[in-house]
Amino acid sequence: MLIQWACKIMLLFCLLFGFLTSIASSSPPKLEAQAAILIDAKTGQILYEKNSHVRNAPASTTKVLTAIIAIESGQLDEEVKVSSRAANTAGSSMHLSTGQLISMRELVIGLLLRSGNDAAVAIAEHLAGSVENFVTLMNNKAQLLDATGSHFANPHGLTAPNHYSTAFDLAWITKYALTNPIFSTIVNTRQTNIEWLDKKGKEHDQSLKNTNKLLWLLEEADGVKTGTTNQAGPCLIASATRGNQRLIAVVLHDHSRWYDSMQLLKYGFDAFELYEYASKDDVVGSIPVEGGLGSIIDAVVSSNASVVVPASDYEHVSISVNLPEKINAPVYQGQKIGEIVFFVNQQAVKTVDITSAQTIEERTHSKTLLRYLLRTFHLLSNWGVL
Repeated sequence: MLIQWACKIMLLFCLLFGFLTSIASSSPPKLEAQAAILIDAKTGQILYEKNSHVRNAPASTTKVLTAIIAIESGQLDEEVKVSSRAANTAGSSMHLSTGQLISMRELVIGLLLRSGNDAAVAIAEHLAGSVENFVTLMNNKAQLLDATGSHFANPHGLTAPNHYSTAFDLAWITKYALTNPIFSTIVNTRQTNIEWLDKKGKEHDQSLKNTNKLLWLLEEADGVKTGTTNQAGPCLIASATRGNQRLIAVVLHDHSRWYDSMQLLKYGFDAFELYEYASKDDVVGSIPVEGGLGSIIDAVVSSNASVVVPASDYEHVSISVNLPEKINAPVYQGQKIGEIVFFVNQQAVKTVDITSAQTIEERTHSKTLLRYLLRTFHLLSNWGVL
């Protein structure tokens, strides 16, 4: 009897603990961070924010932007000669030496895993001729990515005047960077070896361990970048994936960055779900064209047709795909021809445009005649008459 009662009490305790944990995980966490944000990586929807547009020193989270510029340069397999300026850069280091030869790819790995400030300078000098020229590339790229609350003064994140970013901007830059498979793979690497030429020119392997402890602390973690300076304090951009959903969390000046990031990501996964209908450029229909030189166009989704909703609302999401039965020429590629509307509890929450995948010109007598003549010309050419 006592054993049965003990089992019942234990079961009740477990149920109560599970219930309380469920409540806690579906409530926004209290963070120590001065600034923070949590976004869905696919839709960009903000799921949590705290002072997310306030300027802060970003420390080495700066290197996300440096890395994506390097990766997109198409020069990863080029050999880089390390300058004295690069080798003597202060702070965290790959321990490069002046005159050393190393590939751009290995510099990017050292930049993201070991957080090498020397690697950042070597990358900048190789791609732009100087750190100063590379900084211009960084700020131009940030503007293109709509990270308009940021300004960068160097490629590594050491404290400098006029070098700042925001939690929102860093999340937005990272959202873009994670779409690149090379970047995504590197930041999800715990430890790797790179080819290394020491000062005597002798080849050997150099082991690089990721500074992002979250890769060991959280099973679902798959990136991204640490950062620490006296001014910035401990910072972290973190990403994690559960099922079909990837989240990005940013915490700035946070002495509990590991715990806070885990809490933030767990909150996002427990409290929200990603509802996916279609991906960018997916064909969702074909529309007959009247009065055109072509008879049909493909209707494609202009951007990812997905929405993040509270977990309790997931079953109440519905979709309306609005397309015309036919369309009159002319029709131009990229022209809006319909839309996808997401509803939650019968309330519209998001609209995604549907566009034409082709251009079809209007049929006129002159265009019809010209088309006939061109076809005849090609036919005669194929027969060897012309």
